[in-house]
Amino acid sequence: MRKNKNILKKGMILAAVSTMVVTMAPAIPAYAYGEADSKTGQAAFNAATTGSADYQSWLTGTWQGGTQDFANTNKIALTPGSTAKDLGFAWYSKTKGTPAVMVWKDGSKAGAQIVKGTATDISAENWQGEVYAASNKVSINGFFEPNTKYVYQYTDNYSDNGDTVWSAEYTYTTHATDTFSVILTGDPQIGASGSKSDKEANDMSVAQDAYNWNKTMQKTMEIDPDASFLLSAGDQINESNAGSEEKKKKTRESEYAGYLYPSVFRSLPIAATIGNHDKDGSDYTAHFNNPNSDDNLGSTGAGCDFYFNNGNVLFISLNSNNRNQAEHREFMKKAVASNPDAAWKVVVFHSDIYGSGQPHADTDATTNRIIFAPLMDEFDIDVCLTGHDHTYSRSYQVQDGNVIDYDLSKGSVNNPEGTLYITTGSGSGSKYYNLLNYTPYYIAERTNACLPSFSTIDFSSGTMTIKTYDYNGNKYADDFTITKTTDAQSADEVIAAADALVNSTDVAYTDESMEALKSALASLKELKASGTTADDPMVSDITTNYGTANDRVKGYGSIANDDDKDGAKNRFKKGISTLLDKTIYTQVAEGKEENLSDYSTDKAPVVKGIDEAKKAVVSAINALQVKQTAPNGNQNGNADQSGNGAQDSTNQNGNGAQGGAGQQIAGNNAGGSGSQNVSTANTGASKSDSDGVKTSKSAKVKTGDVNHGGMYAALGVLGAAILATVLGMRKKGKFWQK
Repeated sequence: MRKNKNILKKGMILAAVSTMVVTMAPAIPAYAYGEADSKTGQAAFNAATTGSADYQSWLTGTWQGGTQDFANTNKIALTPGSTAKDLGFAWYSKTKGTPAVMVWKDGSKAGAQIVKGTATDISAENWQGEVYAASNKVSINGFFEPNTKYVYQYTDNYSDNGDTVWSAEYTYTTHATDTFSVILTGDPQIGASGSKSDKEANDMSVAQDAYNWNKTMQKTMEIDPDASFLLSAGDQINESNAGSEEKKKKTRESEYAGYLYPSVFRSLPIAATIGNHDKDGSDYTAHFNNPNSDDNLGSTGAGCDFYFNNGNVLFISLNSNNRNQAEHREFMKKAVASNPDAAWKVVVFHSDIYGSGQPHADTDATTNRIIFAPLMDEFDIDVCLTGHDHTYSRSYQVQDGNVIDYDLSKGSVNNPEGTLYITTGSGSGSKYYNLLNYTPYYIAERTNACLPSFSTIDFSSGTMTIKTYDYNGNKYADDFTITKTTDAQSADEVIAAADALVNSTDVAYTDESMEALKSALASLKELKASGTTADDPMVSDITTNYGTANDRVKGYGSIANDDDKDGAKNRFKKGISTLLDKTIYTQVAEGKEENLSDYSTDKAPVVKGIDEAKKAVVSAINALQVKQTAPNGNQNGNADQSGNGAQDSTNQNGNGAQGGAGQQIAGNNAGGSGSQNVSTANTGASKSDSDGVKTSKSAKVKTGDVNHGGMYAALGVLGAAILATVLGMRKKGKFWQK
């Protein structure tokens, strides 16, 4: 299977790494997994579904007959709790009572725990005339152990008198948290088959989409039977306007019957992000019991941001329908603080910002880029998972709108800068879009083969691997892996470490070694600064005027395809946004037409040589030489190193001198010569943004085992203290974030 080439060949890297390099990128041909015409592809897929004997049998025997699942809007949904020990439950009932869940370890019902919840008044009705009066929610916290099978039942109205009517028994199996997997889907958008909804009883769009959605979920369990939960990138249903119109409200509830139909959801928790087709209806909140959402940040009519932790992975779900960047920042700060040592930070929201589907990737997605992309950079997010495009795409590593140059020919990247952006395809096949008729510079891979698709994501302490399939189990995209090592540092961390050494006046290094460090540091700083975008002037405008007549960016895009919905030639004007001025890299005057050829790849913002520049700084730190000074002030390269732990003004232990903050300096005494083998040097310099939102992050530099002749003869007590206090203490076994 062909692997995609990196935008920039390693052989093209310029010798100088101190500047941002803009380099010609080759045109990317069609991918092995297919670039289809969405109209013909959609028609073929619809015909294949409705013409299937299996579908027709299911439609009449199960969906509309038998159990009549088209009327069951009240199916229970599990949701992840704050941690893997917790679990949420939500379901509808026709009467309001005291909801409760009874749960026990498989085979140990005698030890069952009963947990009561809350019931909220609702007024919900589907097209089949089923009326529901309450949304029930129960949260069970601190109960679930890893790798254990549980059984649960639930009730609409618990009674202490022993006459409670319980549901059927269902199972829920927990998994390990150090190594685990999740399912990723996007845009099942139940009811949208063929980009339409019947909005009437016995809606065939809902039936078709529920059938294919169920097939997708069945295949996910065949591919990944031990998945811990489902990540949904939004648009669970299709009817986007809840309104007061009964027809619309009934349609939404019938679509939820289709979304919750797969039986796997009685055992697989759903972390459902709010999409633009979910954003208006309170039914979203009524159907799901999301954790850590009490502060209501990032809210619309449907709900708000939420987060949860599973082992050493932090998952953050943002409501991208809310464009208040300050609220999302406040929420992300809180989420990150809940797991400051998380090995991986994953963000999910609906609107793609670095995708490749038309008409979204060149219109509203670019607007949302202004709001959300800076947050991904600010909080060092490893991967951002989005939907909305109904096409699959994987980006290069992106930071501040720049593609960071890495060789991706092996389908992996090690200790990268920036964020990986994944845009999901359709989970049900209800709607497909064409790919943009140009390939954005940030796209590493894309496909819109007109079949439902899903991804699995495998997490461990050191790797994250994304695999993507269609609902037949065939590969839909190339596998991709991010690997991080425990000593990984970002460019910002390396810069902070070097600055601490350069600015210290407590240790005298040789002029030659310090000048080498300063030179390497200046190159790295210049490289970083060259790709940095100033604060965006459009953030406040978008937040304040979104959805109003004064929304200056509504409907603007980088380029219009021939089949653009309104036929308009949408344009972003130069100067409207500093980030868009960079990332939509052909800028035109208002009203001017442009040709597709104007989107030449030599205008793409690409940062080359960041790894080389970081390595150069670390090497310079390793090569630092301390001026050798005897106790009387004279040059003396043979200062006494006792090697026995003694420590005074003239003698320095060469094996484990202890700093004031507990910093242990490893090394082997080399006798009286003053030679010291240094294992690591770590800085405690923290980085924060101007408004104090950025969480403190200690910079750490792995310097390797480098022989510094006589270095610790001069460091002495001061040196140990400096490394302990000026330079931060290394936490063994922790995972340093990029």
